[in-house]
Formats: sequence, structure tokens, C-alpha cells
Amino acid sequence: MRGAAWSAFQQMEAPKWRRTRLDELHLETLQLAAHPHAPELLGADKAAEQGAIFVPLRDALTTHADLIGSKMGQGVPPLANRYSALRAALWQNGTFLYVPRNVELEAPLHIRYTLPAGEQAHFPYTLVIVEANARVSLIEEHISVESATATLTGATTELFIGAGAAIRYASIQQQNRTTYHIGGQVITLDRDASGEWVSFGLGGKVQHIEAEARMQGDGSRIEWHGATFATEQQNLVIVPWLRHIGTATESHLDFKTVVADQGYSVFDGMIKIEHDSHATSTRLEEHAIHLTPNSRSDSIPGLMIDTNDVAKAGHASTSGQVDEEQIFYMQARGINPADAKRLIVMGFFETALSAIPHEITREQVAAHIEGRI
Repeated sequence: MRGAAWSAFQQMEAPKWRRTRLDELHLETLQLAAHPHAPELLGADKAAEQGAIFVPLRDALTTHADLIGSKMGQGVPPLANRYSALRAALWQNGTFLYVPRNVELEAPLHIRYTLPAGEQAHFPYTLVIVEANARVSLIEEHISVESATATLTGATTELFIGAGAAIRYASIQQQNRTTYHIGGQVITLDRDASGEWVSFGLGGKVQHIEAEARMQGDGSRIEWHGATFATEQQNLVIVPWLRHIGTATESHLDFKTVVADQGYSVFDGMIKIEHDSHATSTRLEEHAIHLTPNSRSDSIPGLMIDTNDVAKAGHASTSGQVDEEQIFYMQARGINPADAKRLIVMGFFETALSAIPHEITREQVAAHIEGRI
């Protein structure tokens, strides 16, 4: 796959992402990280005690090559565009999680990727296979050390959830302000499988993540929450898709966006109901708050239906300033305007925060957000 992906990368033109500011990203000046930080895997020992495999991907390639080969590249299309081809060609390390049939992991697992300083590029790959009727909670976090020069993270995440299995998954991007984060994420749900997904886009200079929940099996379902907070001159783009393939599938996507200073966020969401999908119930929505006049958010919800048998499908989008009546109401009760604004923003993000399946991580992300208001 690497050779074909590299050849495709060399021949492809850059994708025309009009709302993603990549004009200052010069791939030719970046060095592939010679010694990328190994992923920090929290909870691996306890997972192993229950028969699960939670190890660096490179290690797993020598012991579970057939299992990895059966799924790798089947979620995120490796040749969809120039950046996905680059990720497929140059991925260095990553994480492999395998949860056997009927195993319920009690404690949440945590992956932490750290991008090193300097003009470096890092391409982590996360592959998750959850067999039938298994249960797991997983946090994937991307951070970086402080750096004065541009860095690039090209992250790929593929999650395969077997029949009747369930996953709670949190994806948290809070890298520094010189980092470009260009990622692809796909969760594929088999028959009667369920997923709870929460996505946080908080860090980076520029983020462009294409993410998809794929309801492949009959009766599969997803509940997906997200939070984006763009300040200063950040450009944070999320492209989430809800793809319905099976019959009687369900999905709900609810993203919350806050922009301030000259921050610019983009929500480019889509529901796609395939021809053979019947009795689908789905809703996609995004709501944005502007804290300052020069901040900007674009919301582009969409709906494509290729069948005439749909139970329910819809999308919604709202955008506006902080409600001055709420500010006035709290001031009348002795709360100063700055604290009032902070309370409103934290309340706005509460649904996403509460979906993080680990209390300490939830508190850390909340503190990170609160410190920027």
C-alpha cells in the first residue's frame, strides 16, 4: 500500500479546500520525524489481563499481521486526496487495539500522541477492531511540544465495531499554534453495533479533519457530539459524514462551535443515505456562538438521499452572538460580564464535555477551554 500511495501522492494535485488555509504549509520544508514519540498507551496492562491487545502498531505488525492486513485501509480511503495518500505512504507508528468477542473492558483506554518540535511531520495510525458483543471506551489525544516553526500531523484513525458491540470514543486535538493537523477518521459499525463519539477541535494553526460514521450493518447506530473552539487566527475545519448503508440505522450528530478574536471555523457536514438503506432515522445539527465581531464560522450542513424509504432525516444550523439578555440576567444577580460569558460558553460545551469517558481527561479539557475564554 505504501508504494502505491506514494506514487499517487506524487501525481496528485492539492485538493481544492477553499476554506482551509494551507498556503503557508510547505511540505518540501518538513522533515519526516526521525524519532517520533512512541504513543503513550494508558490502560494497556489491564486490557491485556482481559485478553485485549493494546500495543504500538509497529509491534503488532510482527505478531498480528493477518488481522491488521484484513482491516487496514478499509475505513479511511487511502487515495481519496493528496493528503490521505501522503498519510498512507508515510505513516510511522501508531496504535493497534483489538478487543475479542464478548469482552467488556471496564476501564477506559487512552492513547496520547505527542508531536515533537521543529519543522517535522508525524503520521500516526490508529487501528481499532472490536469484535462482536464486546465493549470498550477509548480516548485518542493529539498534543505537541511548543515550537516556533511549522509542524504537521497527518493522523489516520480506523475503528471497526463488530455485530452487537459498543464503543465510546473521544478524539481530542489540542496541539500548539504552529501545527497543521490534517486527518482522516472512520468508524464502521456492523449489525446492531452502537457508537458514542465525541470530537474536540481545539488546537493547531490549521485543522482539516475528514471524519465519517459508517452505519454499515442493519440496526447500527451512532450518537456523535463535537466541540470546536477557534481563537486568535486559528482555522479549524471539520468535515463529518453520517453514511447510512444498512437497514433501520440511526444517527444523531450535534456539534457546538465557539469562535473569538479572528478565529475561523468550518463545519461541512453531510448525511448520505445509500440506495439500499431503508427506514433510516438521522439528524445532523451545528450551532455556533461568536464572542467577537471579527470571528467567523461557516456552517454547511447537507443531506443526500438515494432511497425513497426514510423514517426521518433532517439537519439544522444556527449562529449568533452571545445572548445579551442572558448576560444582563446574570449581571442582575451579581455575576460580572466576563464570568457570565465564561459560564455561557462552558454550558454550551457541556454536552460534548460530558461525553468524554474519563473524568480526569474531561476536567483537563474543560480547564483548557475555560482558560481561553
